[in-house]
Amino acid sequence: MSTQYNRFSMPDPLDPAFLDPAVYHVVVGPALQVAAEVAAKRGDPTLHADMPAMLALIDLITRLADLYREHHTDNATNAAMLDSAPTAACVMVLQEAGLEPHAIDQCLQALESAYAQIHEQDVITDIRPQVAMAWTHLAEGQREQAHGDLYLAAMLIVAAIESWQEQKH
Repeated sequence: MSTQYNRFSMPDPLDPAFLDPAVYHVVVGPALQVAAEVAAKRGDPTLHADMPAMLALIDLITRLADLYREHHTDNATNAAMLDSAPTAACVMVLQEAGLEPHAIDQCLQALESAYAQIHEQDVITDIRPQVAMAWTHLAEGQREQAHGDLYLAAMLIVAAIESWQEQKH
């Protein structure tokens, strides 16, 4: 897959601890919290079985990682770490759900395929304004406001995916 959305770079070894704590704090943690809340609201308390919420997690982390790069150009943060952040977060969710390594690999492949498909077909509405506002709030230490912006973005992603799925059937 060679689209601009191929952020499913695999860390080697595939280890959630691969993420730097500072990156986790502003890129992964807020997105993971929001995606888990969205999934729980939709009836999946573990997140892993809610494909639209998992795809929202991936998209939010991808966009936050892009903003991290943009605002930390002088920082020597490993580009591979940022590229791997969506995958590492998914691995954390899938491991927490108790999936075996081969099942995790299958889920990652399904998520990668679905993520490519929703971007190729322009399914997700433009959530950049909400994510950019969340980034600003995170930079200012306003985590509650950032949470609200990310939650709205995740709900928009999930709604767009569900609408698209309904149109396909």
